[in-house]
Amino acid sequence: MFACMKRCAAFLLVFALTAPAVAASPPLPMIIAMAQHFVQDRLMHSDSGEHYHIEFDNSFVYSQPRKTLWVVVGGYVSDQNTPNSFTAAVVLDCPEFGKVDCWSLEKLSINDKIVLDRKRI
Repeated sequence: MFACMKRCAAFLLVFALTAPAVAASPPLPMIIAMAQHFVQDRLMHSDSGEHYHIEFDNSFVYSQPRKTLWVVVGGYVSDQNTPNSFTAAVVLDCPEFGKVDCWSLEKLSINDKIVLDRKRI
């Protein structure tokens, strides 16, 4: 796992250094924060009602061919202190990335189970 993370980090670093700059691209912490916001919102409104307090672990952002789509992979611990993982595909729908309303959640899996899969037209 650690070797894979090192290779992914090296690839992302090379990609970041060679990719052309995109105007008004949101910063990585903003992308992570939006993914975590959607994960927490989903858990807070789930039928189980078990997730009242969530602590997020490190998250990693993977850019996609679509310039307004990012995949965020991370982990969290809930009230039960059970480690969990998530993968969230977040989309920036308008140029004002500082507004929550400009973001949407396209896909979400929690603990390797798909819980949301919106088909884009």
